Amino acid sequence: MKKEYKEQMDNLHFSQQQKQQMVDRLMAAQDQQEIPRRKRRPLHRIAAVGVAAALVLTAGAGATVVYHKLASESFAGVFGTAETEIVDKIGRPIGASDTSNGVTITADAIIGDKYHYAITYSIEKEDGTAFDITTDESGYYPMMFQKEDTNIGRFGSRHGSSYFYDADPTDNAIQYVEMMEVDRELKHRTAKVTFEDLRLFGDGEPRMIAEGNWKLKFDFNFEDTSVSLPAGQEFELNGMGAVIDEITISPIALRVAYTVDEKIQWDENADSGKQSEHDREQMFKYFESLPVTLTKTDSTVLDLAGMGGGVEPKDGKTVCSKGTVFDEIIPLEEVDHITVAGIEIPLHK
Repeated sequence: MKKEYKEQMDNLHFSQQQKQQMVDRLMAAQDQQEIPRRKRRPLHRIAAVGVAAALVLTAGAGATVVYHKLASESFAGVFGTAETEIVDKIGRPIGASDTSNGVTITADAIIGDKYHYAITYSIEKEDGTAFDITTDESGYYPMMFQKEDTNIGRFGSRHGSSYFYDADPTDNAIQYVEMMEVDRELKHRTAKVTFEDLRLFGDGEPRMIAEGNWKLKFDFNFEDTSVSLPAGQEFELNGMGAVIDEITISPIALRVAYTVDEKIQWDENADSGKQSEHDREQMFKYFESLPVTLTKTDSTVLDLAGMGGGVEPKDGKTVCSKGTVFDEIIPLEEVDHITVAGIEIPLHK
């Protein structure tokens, strides 16, 4: 049952009719109850970056492209510029692009770990003119593709977020960022990405920004620097027994997997596309109420209880995962411990 997308859409600036249309389409594509990321990402502006040496890459079906951006430059508007060495170590520039009806979409760079990935794209007109759109009060464009698909083979269910923003107001390009968490280990393979029809949403009917069909093919590859923390700790969650199955952390993301001894009970009579009060209570009981924090070595504490994730009834129990891609790069040497349901799990022994 897929009721969480209604809550996700309620946080965006679309009309109720537009929200419901998107909800219905998203729900039809999912295989597992998933919980969206609640917080929109802060908008980092790109600082001046030195010109990198040109990189010759292979993209698509043998097409060669010359690309001049490092991964850290492409992700500067996403993670900031404080940890460029880590981004360039983990991430990879891409440079694959496709043009349809005078609009080019380029996959700029990818970064990831065992269960997470982020890909940043640039969208620009061939004639050099800018798109006639304005950002919302948060600095984002309220847009979405009519269809988008990132095919990286079998990886189980996934959840995450995506958004449009302008990394450099002085050029004619806008940026699109996709961030995802999957429930199976990501492998090095070929990604096949499809986009169709870019639309702008507002108070009225959706407005077509760029009509077209774009297909990109590139190497889905990055350096996984995630580490696994000790697991198996038992705890109590709202009167139910539970156990930590796995904790993984990298400089870009955190994931906590756990199993609750009782089976979550969904409202079978709830309207399609809507989350009933009963299901909201169940989500809080099994998922949202689990406290997770990250404590740095300087004693800074990050509250990560609002992470996205998945909930799946299985064999009379409920298998859950909570995860997030961080708002900024966090070097692992700066992480002291993770706390889950009051249990401190140190990163360094």
